[in-house]
Amino acid sequence: MQICPSILEPTVDSLVSTINRLSPFYKYFQIDIADGIFVANKTVQIDEIKKSIQQLNNETMKQCFFDFHLMVSDFKSDINKLNDLKKFINIKNIFIHLSAIENFKMKIEELSSLPIGLTLNPQDQVDDLVRHYNLTNIPTIQIMSVTPGVQGNPFLPDTLKKIEQIRVLGYRNEIFLDGAVNDKTLPFINEQKFKPDVVCPGSFLTKAKDLEKNVKYLKQLT
Repeated sequence: MQICPSILEPTVDSLVSTINRLSPFYKYFQIDIADGIFVANKTVQIDEIKKSIQQLNNETMKQCFFDFHLMVSDFKSDINKLNDLKKFINIKNIFIHLSAIENFKMKIEELSSLPIGLTLNPQDQVDDLVRHYNLTNIPTIQIMSVTPGVQGNPFLPDTLKKIEQIRVLGYRNEIFLDGAVNDKTLPFINEQKFKPDVVCPGSFLTKAKDLEKNVKYLKQLT
């Protein structure tokens, strides 16, 4: 399993500070964008990130790769902003929530030249996904193992069953697992027959008192 730290920060300053702290160990991050509408929490916004990058000329961010996890209602607007932001930083994937898409006939590949992955909330079922989308057309799928919005929500073990369901249906692209990935849950994740390709630890890294210890632990278990 690959590690992609999940970063949920309220301001540009805290976002940049967290990336700078983690960049000696990781070069691939997932930035959470929350609008305070789709989820209760609100984070730094894409416009603020772009402005900061242009002003600070941050070399660390330019050397890293990023996914953007859009926990927002107006995902089309944010995708347009990310299409512009990719001129300044390396963006690999954009994740939007299945439950945020009102028109399930929408072709996600038409939204951006960047790969658009779909995120399943704990209440979303795999049947809901395959009823509206051909799995082979989805570049990546992200399973939320917590209720999204804030870091620290409890791990929901039953969500791991979705990985097996998706694989049994023939999906061969990457599956991400986001939410409460830490020293308490990783042993259980590793016991599963079907494991995610990428796990996204949040506060286990971003709030770590002993960061090097936690990084070492993750290397041993993934």
